[in-house]
Amino acid sequence: MTAPGLKRFNVQRLEEGSFVPAEALLIIEKELPIIVNGELLATASVTPLMEREFVAGYLFGQSFIESAAEIVSLEIKEKGAYAVLADADALKGRKEKTTYRIVSGGGRTAYFETSVLPCLTSDVKIDRQHIFQAMTLLFEKAALYEQTGGAHSAALFDTRGNLLCLMEDIGRHNTLDKIIGYALLNGIDCTRTFMVSTGRMASEMVIKIARAGIPLVATKTAVTDRGREIGEQCGMTVIGSARAEGSRMIKDMGDSNIAEKAEMKIYTGAERVL
Repeated sequence: MTAPGLKRFNVQRLEEGSFVPAEALLIIEKELPIIVNGELLATASVTPLMEREFVAGYLFGQSFIESAAEIVSLEIKEKGAYAVLADADALKGRKEKTTYRIVSGGGRTAYFETSVLPCLTSDVKIDRQHIFQAMTLLFEKAALYEQTGGAHSAALFDTRGNLLCLMEDIGRHNTLDKIIGYALLNGIDCTRTFMVSTGRMASEMVIKIARAGIPLVATKTAVTDRGREIGEQCGMTVIGSARAEGSRMIKDMGDSNIAEKAEMKIYTGAERVL
């Protein structure tokens, strides 16, 4: 049985110099119109998993709402996501103030002025072993990434390293929106959590995480200079190249390598890591 979010297709695979029939699993890419108070706000390309959480997280991450209390209803239907917000005038004002740009991962997203960046004051301390264990667990449980190599994943943990939720999608931004939406709809205090991700931490990723109040994020990949700068301004701990000793990292064509030693680079907020 094919897992949700995947489709099976016939392909030609090169084996020992010849092409032979084979099957491949492809991650599903779905267009999801987001209709808010009867008007189309945006159309997102998503993997059709946890769509309700994605929309809630998108609305919050893009500053169209400030809390879950503003959402009167949110339904996923065949033709799109339909949200009703309590204050139509507030939404109109926020839309008028919003500008857009093409972000580092491609696509169009709301542009945040650095003058309104959130300030994170959480006093949490995270044991480095919890971060390594969280990153390992992320890869162990990320089924779409494991089977296709074509998905991003992110996960939210409490300060003791207990998994709160894990999300996968074709887009690294979408995984954050799903995580943030899940936290928003379930009343999770994000100031007492940390996140791990497979995605590059560019500025717009760091801003979304900071806006949710998450004080620490670690990625297996890179951090950009602007991502580091925004993290520092927000008071966030930003970690790159995080991997536990012995962890398996999947590469192209299903190949993998094993990390010979534990690694991490703390770009900002090193005082939060024990």
